[in-house]
Amino acid sequence: MELLRVETFQAPSAAGLPSEKELSAKIEKMAVDLKALRDAPTAEPYDGPALLSGRAAAVFFHEVLGHRLEGHRQKDEEEGQTFTKKIGQEVLPKFLSVTDDPTVSELAGEKLAGTYSYDNEGTPSQRVEVIKDGVLRNFLMSRMPVKDFAVSNGHGRNQPGLMPTGRQGNLIVTSTQTLPEDQMRQKLIDEVKKQGKPYGLYFDDIQGGFTLTQRSLPQAFQVLPVIVYKVYADGRPDELVRGVDIVGTPLASLTRIITTGDKQHVFNGICGAESGSVPVSAVAPAMLFSEMEVQKRQHAHERQPILPPPGASDDTASNKSSKPEAHQ
Repeated sequence: MELLRVETFQAPSAAGLPSEKELSAKIEKMAVDLKALRDAPTAEPYDGPALLSGRAAAVFFHEVLGHRLEGHRQKDEEEGQTFTKKIGQEVLPKFLSVTDDPTVSELAGEKLAGTYSYDNEGTPSQRVEVIKDGVLRNFLMSRMPVKDFAVSNGHGRNQPGLMPTGRQGNLIVTSTQTLPEDQMRQKLIDEVKKQGKPYGLYFDDIQGGFTLTQRSLPQAFQVLPVIVYKVYADGRPDELVRGVDIVGTPLASLTRIITTGDKQHVFNGICGAESGSVPVSAVAPAMLFSEMEVQKRQHAHERQPILPPPGASDDTASNKSSKPEAHQ
């Protein structure tokens, strides 16, 4: 199984990048994580309570919700148009709101990668309240109009050489129903016991994901975690597992959020879509889901070589290093 562990650092200038000491510490942590993942058991398909860290929840919202709120998808007949006719309707629990604000450059002590003053069509960037108290209010618009949304709100973005479309910048999720972050794990255990499950899952970090928005395909998403733990209801220590992906459909998954943590966390990355790759940020608190489905991750089944490469065996190496005996 191919194991991936990535740390990304972004800054508006070289002066904002971490020191060599900080980078070395991250490298050591990545090596420790990879060794632990190599020794960890593979996860089994599961459906039950799950807790996402703030970074994991930020990626989840970017993939599952954010792409379906991009303006051009509301007029393209090949798109699934999940939220096109849901303006004024509740699409999230009432305690959640979502904005996209490229005018903010820093949040929760971190620089945001999706910040810009003007979009790629020359429109000033704007704070857009997409969802307020669970109710859908707006879409992320370029200069391409859609029904009931005739003007841009500063989200026309593109990679050079491609046509701008409505894209995410800094997607920010806020909550009015929170718990102290250090109590979220116990809340997960309580939910596991309530449902009679042997364990819940805690997603500590996520590398990214993808979502299917065209109507010719299932309206589904797949999010790719890298650090996942089984949290047992009987008090056993948490168990690291590997080879698991979060899967589901947006309308069902987004309504199963029970509560959130009280701190915001930032995920910076590069997002690819029809108009190319653009820098983005997603910000969210930790989130507890009453139900989340995971599946086994695809991996290779190549057999390891039976014999070591010539000259690489221990015997060969020891023979090379030993000096020939002298005979008289």
